[in-house]
Amino acid sequence: MWPVVGTVLPQAMAIALSPIPMICIVLVLLSDRPVRAGLCFAVGWVGALSIAVGLVAWLTDTVAEGHEESARDGVDVLQLAVGVLFGVLAVRYWRKRPEPGTTPPRPAIVDRMATLSAPGLLLAGAAAALANLKNLPLVLSAGSLLGGAGLGTSQAIAAVAIFVLAASLTVIGPLLAVVLVGPSQSARSLRSVETWLLANLNTITVVLLAVLSTVLVGKGLDLFR
Repeated sequence: MWPVVGTVLPQAMAIALSPIPMICIVLVLLSDRPVRAGLCFAVGWVGALSIAVGLVAWLTDTVAEGHEESARDGVDVLQLAVGVLFGVLAVRYWRKRPEPGTTPPRPAIVDRMATLSAPGLLLAGAAAALANLKNLPLVLSAGSLLGGAGLGTSQAIAAVAIFVLAASLTVIGPLLAVVLVGPSQSARSLRSVETWLLANLNTITVVLLAVLSTVLVGKGLDLFR
């Protein structure tokens, strides 16, 4: 199981380091009821990731039964396609980067996060996890690798759980910090993180996409073994 978990950790960390969800959780934790709001967002995030990765892994495992070689080739094709997609996106985001000295535009969701109700925060967490041009291909990539590894049921569930936990570190971590330290004591640090993320949103995205493109294309080249 652990070699497979190690294979999907780059995808998990890329999801965790996606700047938009990090900005969202920071804004939620700066709201009037930070713990309750942060918990709703985190439940939506973790739930959506768990269902999506588990479903992709199950479908891949079902398709692969009795067709191991074809399934392996299919997984390699998917890794290669996602890697090429991320390379194209990296170039696109680089070309759209703000001019030096220009304030980057604020994502539309930023100004709405603090006003959402509990159901809205659940949906926002789920949307931040999956309705994302970068995260969804990563979920498909990781799920297909987990499902195509031939793991038993208990091992597959454990591997999915570890993947989701790793992908949720930057959502659960700030929430736990607020619970332990207190909302008022953590507000200043959260505002500093928010300012830095908004200022460097484009750069973070380009670097993540470029690194992921290299990793996934490298894995996908196993198709030509």
